[in-house]
Amino acid sequence: MRILFFSDLHGDQVATSRISQQLLEMDAAFGLGDFASFGRGLDETLEQLDVGTDVYLLPGNHDDANELKLICKERSHFTYFHGEYVVLKSKTFAGLGGGMPGLPFGLSEEKVHQILNRFMPLENLVLVTHTPPYGTAVDRAWSGAHIGYHSLREFVTEVQPLAVYSGHVHEAEGTTDSLGTTQLFMVGKRGLIHDI
Repeated sequence: MRILFFSDLHGDQVATSRISQQLLEMDAAFGLGDFASFGRGLDETLEQLDVGTDVYLLPGNHDDANELKLICKERSHFTYFHGEYVVLKSKTFAGLGGGMPGLPFGLSEEKVHQILNRFMPLENLVLVTHTPPYGTAVDRAWSGAHIGYHSLREFVTEVQPLAVYSGHVHEAEGTTDSLGTTQLFMVGKRGLIHDI
Protein backbone atom coordinates (compact mmCIF):
# COMPACT_ATOMS: atom_id res chain seq x y z
CA MET A 1 0.00 0.00 0.00
CA ARG A 2 1.51 3.31 -1.12
CA ILE A 3 0.79 6.25 1.15
CA LEU A 4 1.63 9.91 0.55
CA PHE A 5 2.21 12.26 3.47
CA PHE A 6 2.24 16.00 2.75
CA SER A 7 1.77 19.32 4.55
CA ASP A 8 2.11 23.09 4.49
CA LEU A 9 0.92 23.84 0.97
CA HIS A 10 -0.28 27.29 2.11
CA GLY A 11 -2.09 27.78 -1.20
CA ASP A 12 1.09 27.26 -3.27
CA GLN A 13 -0.33 26.37 -6.69
CA VAL A 14 2.81 24.70 -8.01
CA ALA A 15 3.19 22.50 -4.94
CA THR A 16 -0.54 21.70 -4.90
CA SER A 17 -0.45 20.64 -8.55
CA ARG A 18 2.55 18.39 -7.89
CA ILE A 19 0.83 16.73 -4.91
CA SER A 20 -2.38 16.22 -6.90
CA GLN A 21 -0.37 14.35 -9.56
CA GLN A 22 1.29 12.19 -6.91
CA LEU A 23 -2.10 11.40 -5.39
CA LEU A 24 -3.18 9.70 -8.61
CA GLU A 25 -0.61 6.96 -7.97
CA MET A 26 -1.36 6.46 -4.25
CA ASP A 27 -3.62 4.06 -2.37
CA ALA A 28 -4.22 6.67 0.36
CA ALA A 29 -2.75 9.91 1.67
CA PHE A 30 -2.50 12.03 4.80
CA GLY A 31 -2.59 15.81 4.52
CA LEU A 32 -0.99 17.16 7.69
CA GLY A 33 -2.41 20.67 7.63
CA ASP A 34 -1.74 24.28 6.67
CA PHE A 35 -3.43 24.04 3.30
CA ALA A 36 -4.47 27.68 3.81
CA SER A 37 -2.62 30.81 4.93
CA PHE A 38 -4.14 32.60 7.91
CA GLY A 39 -7.44 30.86 7.18
CA ARG A 40 -7.66 31.88 3.50
CA GLY A 41 -7.61 29.62 0.43
CA LEU A 42 -8.54 26.32 2.08
CA ASP A 43 -11.35 25.28 -0.26
CA GLU A 44 -9.48 26.34 -3.40
CA THR A 45 -6.42 24.30 -2.45
CA LEU A 46 -8.35 21.19 -1.44
CA GLU A 47 -10.48 21.28 -4.58
CA GLN A 48 -7.34 20.57 -6.60
CA LEU A 49 -6.49 17.60 -4.38
CA ASP A 50 -9.85 15.86 -4.90
CA VAL A 51 -8.63 13.42 -7.56
CA GLY A 52 -10.29 10.21 -6.36
CA THR A 53 -7.71 9.07 -3.80
CA ASP A 54 -8.76 8.76 -0.16
CA VAL A 55 -7.11 11.59 1.80
CA TYR A 56 -7.19 11.96 5.59
CA LEU A 57 -6.94 15.65 6.44
CA LEU A 58 -5.70 17.41 9.57
CA PRO A 59 -6.26 21.10 10.25
CA GLY A 60 -2.97 22.92 10.65
CA ASN A 61 -2.64 26.05 12.75
CA HIS A 62 -3.45 28.16 9.64
CA ASP A 63 -6.63 26.23 8.79
CA ASP A 64 -10.18 26.78 10.03
CA ALA A 65 -11.12 23.39 11.52
CA ASN A 66 -14.87 23.92 11.05
CA GLU A 67 -14.42 24.84 7.39
CA LEU A 68 -12.26 21.75 6.89
CA LYS A 69 -14.95 19.56 8.48
CA LEU A 70 -17.56 20.93 6.08
CA ILE A 71 -15.32 20.37 3.06
CA CYS A 72 -14.73 16.78 4.15
CA LYS A 73 -18.48 16.19 4.46
CA GLU A 74 -18.99 17.50 0.92
CA ARG A 75 -16.21 15.46 -0.71
CA SER A 76 -16.47 11.67 -0.46
CA HIS A 77 -12.72 11.01 -0.74
CA PHE A 78 -11.81 13.34 2.14
CA THR A 79 -11.92 12.42 5.84
CA TYR A 80 -11.53 14.91 8.68
CA PHE A 81 -8.86 13.26 10.81
CA HIS A 82 -8.14 15.41 13.87
CA GLY A 83 -8.62 13.23 16.96
CA GLU A 84 -9.55 10.23 14.80
CA TYR A 85 -7.85 6.99 13.76
CA VAL A 86 -8.04 4.42 10.97
CA VAL A 87 -6.51 0.97 10.44
CA LEU A 88 -4.71 0.49 7.12
CA LYS A 89 -2.78 -2.72 6.42
CA SER A 90 -2.62 -3.62 10.15
CA LYS A 91 -1.20 -0.20 11.10
CA THR A 92 -3.34 2.17 13.17
CA PHE A 93 -2.94 5.76 11.98
CA ALA A 94 -4.08 8.42 14.45
CA GLY A 95 -4.32 12.16 13.78
CA LEU A 96 -3.52 15.30 15.77
CA GLY A 97 -3.94 18.68 14.09
CA GLY A 98 -3.34 22.23 15.23
CA GLY A 99 -0.44 24.29 16.48
CA MET A 100 0.41 26.66 19.26
CA PRO A 101 -2.45 29.04 20.19
CA GLY A 102 -2.70 32.32 18.31
CA LEU A 103 -3.66 31.34 14.74
CA PRO A 104 -6.97 29.96 13.38
CA PHE A 105 -6.48 26.49 14.94
CA GLY A 106 -4.25 26.51 18.00
CA LEU A 107 -4.27 23.88 20.74
CA SER A 108 -2.94 24.14 24.27
CA GLU A 109 -0.57 21.50 25.62
CA GLU A 110 -3.38 20.35 27.91
CA LYS A 111 -5.76 19.81 24.99
CA VAL A 112 -3.08 17.92 23.05
CA HIS A 113 -2.54 15.70 26.09
CA GLN A 114 -6.29 14.94 26.27
CA ILE A 115 -6.46 13.95 22.60
CA LEU A 116 -3.36 11.79 22.76
CA ASN A 117 -4.71 9.93 25.80
CA ARG A 118 -7.45 8.53 23.53
CA PHE A 119 -4.75 6.89 21.41
CA MET A 120 -3.00 5.15 24.33
CA PRO A 121 -4.59 1.69 23.87
CA LEU A 122 -4.13 1.54 20.08
CA GLU A 123 -1.77 -1.12 18.70
CA ASN A 124 0.71 -0.78 15.81
CA LEU A 125 0.30 2.97 16.17
CA VAL A 126 1.50 5.55 13.64
CA LEU A 127 0.87 9.19 14.53
CA VAL A 128 0.23 11.84 11.91
CA THR A 129 0.44 15.33 13.37
CA HIS A 130 0.65 18.90 12.21
CA THR A 131 3.04 20.03 14.95
CA PRO A 132 5.97 17.70 15.74
CA PRO A 133 7.25 16.53 19.12
CA TYR A 134 9.41 19.01 21.01
CA GLY A 135 13.18 18.93 21.22
CA THR A 136 14.08 16.95 18.10
CA ALA A 137 15.62 17.61 14.71
CA VAL A 138 12.14 17.74 13.16
CA ASP A 139 10.91 20.68 15.26
CA ARG A 140 13.96 22.96 14.97
CA ALA A 141 13.28 26.36 13.38
CA TRP A 142 15.83 28.51 11.50
CA SER A 143 16.69 30.27 14.76
CA GLY A 144 17.60 26.97 16.38
CA ALA A 145 14.56 27.17 18.67
CA HIS A 146 12.40 24.08 19.13
CA ILE A 147 8.73 24.75 18.36
CA GLY A 148 7.02 21.38 18.89
CA TYR A 149 4.60 20.09 21.51
CA HIS A 150 6.03 18.97 24.86
CA SER A 151 2.99 16.77 25.50
CA LEU A 152 3.50 15.00 22.16
CA ARG A 153 7.12 14.27 23.04
CA GLU A 154 6.02 12.84 26.40
CA PHE A 155 3.44 10.62 24.68
CA VAL A 156 5.94 9.34 22.10
CA THR A 157 8.56 8.66 24.75
CA GLU A 158 6.10 6.67 26.85
CA VAL A 159 4.09 4.84 24.18
CA GLN A 160 6.78 4.42 21.49
CA PRO A 161 4.53 4.41 18.40
CA LEU A 162 6.05 2.99 15.23
CA ALA A 163 6.46 6.42 13.64
CA VAL A 164 5.39 10.05 13.76
CA TYR A 165 4.85 12.04 10.54
CA SER A 166 4.62 15.80 11.07
CA GLY A 167 4.48 19.14 9.26
CA HIS A 168 4.54 22.76 10.44
CA VAL A 169 8.32 23.40 10.51
CA HIS A 170 9.00 24.35 6.88
CA GLU A 171 12.75 24.68 7.31
CA ALA A 172 13.01 21.12 8.65
CA GLU A 173 11.28 19.52 5.64
CA GLY A 174 12.87 16.18 4.81
CA THR A 175 14.50 15.85 8.23
CA THR A 176 14.30 12.62 10.21
CA ASP A 177 15.06 11.77 13.81
CA SER A 178 14.03 9.26 16.46
CA LEU A 179 12.77 9.14 20.04
CA GLY A 180 13.69 5.72 21.38
CA THR A 181 12.45 3.25 18.78
CA THR A 182 9.99 5.72 17.21
CA GLN A 183 11.00 7.12 13.84
CA LEU A 184 10.20 10.81 13.24
CA PHE A 185 9.61 12.26 9.77
CA MET A 186 9.17 15.91 8.84
CA VAL A 187 7.13 16.03 5.65
CA GLY A 188 6.33 19.17 3.70
CA LYS A 189 4.91 20.43 0.46
CA ARG A 190 7.11 18.12 -1.63
CA GLY A 191 5.49 15.13 0.05
CA LEU A 192 6.89 11.85 1.36
CA ILE A 193 5.86 8.45 -0.01
CA HIS A 194 6.10 5.30 2.10
CA ASP A 195 5.03 1.76 1.32
CA ILE A 196 3.07 0.16 4.16
